[in-house]
Amino acid sequence: MAMLGKFDVREDPEQKAKCDETMELLLAAGYFRVRIKGLSDFDKVVGGLAWSIQACNFAVDIDVLYQENTILGQKIALTERIVLVLSRMKCPHSIEPFQIQGGDFIHIFPVIQWLVKRVFERRAEIGDFNRAYTLNQYNKRFGELTDEIKSTSTKENVEDIRARHQPKRRFRCLDKKKKRFNNADERRKRIHSTLVEFGQMHQLLDTSDGSEKPQQDVDALIKNMVNEKSKITTQIVNSLVNQQQDALRGIIEDFEEKEKARLEEALLSESGQQQLALRTFKVQLNKQNERINTLQMNIEQTQNKKEQKKNSALEIKQQHDQLQEELEQIENQTKNVDPEALKRVQALVADYEAAKKEETELRAKYRKERDELEQENAKLEARLQASPDADSAENERMKQIEEQYQLVSDRLQKQRLAMAKKVREISALSRRIDDIPSANELAQYRQAFFQLYNQSAVLYRQTKQNYTLYNTFTDMIDYMTKEIMLIESINEGYP
Repeated sequence: MAMLGKFDVREDPEQKAKCDETMELLLAAGYFRVRIKGLSDFDKVVGGLAWSIQACNFAVDIDVLYQENTILGQKIALTERIVLVLSRMKCPHSIEPFQIQGGDFIHIFPVIQWLVKRVFERRAEIGDFNRAYTLNQYNKRFGELTDEIKSTSTKENVEDIRARHQPKRRFRCLDKKKKRFNNADERRKRIHSTLVEFGQMHQLLDTSDGSEKPQQDVDALIKNMVNEKSKITTQIVNSLVNQQQDALRGIIEDFEEKEKARLEEALLSESGQQQLALRTFKVQLNKQNERINTLQMNIEQTQNKKEQKKNSALEIKQQHDQLQEELEQIENQTKNVDPEALKRVQALVADYEAAKKEETELRAKYRKERDELEQENAKLEARLQASPDADSAENERMKQIEEQYQLVSDRLQKQRLAMAKKVREISALSRRIDDIPSANELAQYRQAFFQLYNQSAVLYRQTKQNYTLYNTFTDMIDYMTKEIMLIESINEGYP
């Protein structure tokens, strides 16, 4: 079988330019597989279409696993599913499976451009939702850390307040002997003495309900401490304490409760100030957030208006391009037609229009004359019925009118026949013009020839492989037959 020859396949520069624009558009949209040099244009286009459709939240029921030497039928079956999904998406640009398979980038580019536009619109729609969802998930996971930080700062502030307001010693007892307190009364006495040293007796004095003597004794004790600069003896303190043990016991208990309440109140007052400052800060923060949200809404509205104007400009540009393409197609079609035939057709069309206009005018004129003649005929018939013995001149006039009417009818019939003949000639010329293929049809024929050539090349390659395999098996059978015959001869010669 003869070897398959190499053919010089010419590339269309317009198709090449559209191919480059399509790949750049897919790369700008985020489909980076177009950078792989080992992939064919068909794989890149099919992958880009499938990726764009899935990015628009539409499902494509295809298997995009790479297969080497895919036949023409498999490629068309793959592209048919993509075209089906595009029809569901209501794509304004029509495309056929064989155009995708054959690499007709002039028709593929508008579809890719529309899909990329849909991808960007989809990203803008779900961007705010994804951002809000991300913030929600962050607050769910790391919101507790913020509360812990706030509670830690509050505890530090409380510790700072306690450190600033530590109790200070104002007086000092002169009894420096260390005694062991064996019972509760002696401990209470010591507590009372220590409180007096730190200047906390005003709360004890407020709670006393008995006589003024304990208060006077305590005042005298404090006065002596001040005058003697802490030289008072422990015997004096013990004597004062022993006089009112029961009263002092109640006073100490009340003092402990009030001291605890005072400390809590101080802490609450400090925390209240902090809460008030925190609440004021939150109000200011909310106002700033509202202002930021308002500015963001204004920015989004401005961006939306900008996008709308941009989209309208793109639509106007696309319409202009379509009109330009249609004008170029019409010019190309007129270039392929014979100028003389075109002039004849134009002249015949002009004659047809003139004849049609003349026919309309004649019909109106003859209809008017017919109506007048019918009216006059009716009048004459009425007169004949009224006077049966009328002149013969009226009869002759009626004959002349009928003859004139017959002549006009004959002329009208001739004009109709001539117009029908012209119409037949125009129809024949139109059919001859339609028989001449246009540039688009020639391009489709060329694309179909390329597809048939590729298919025949694949079939030739498969047939050649089958022939080679058949010859190999035939040789193996011959060798095995000879080997069997040799073994049988050896077996017969050496029993």
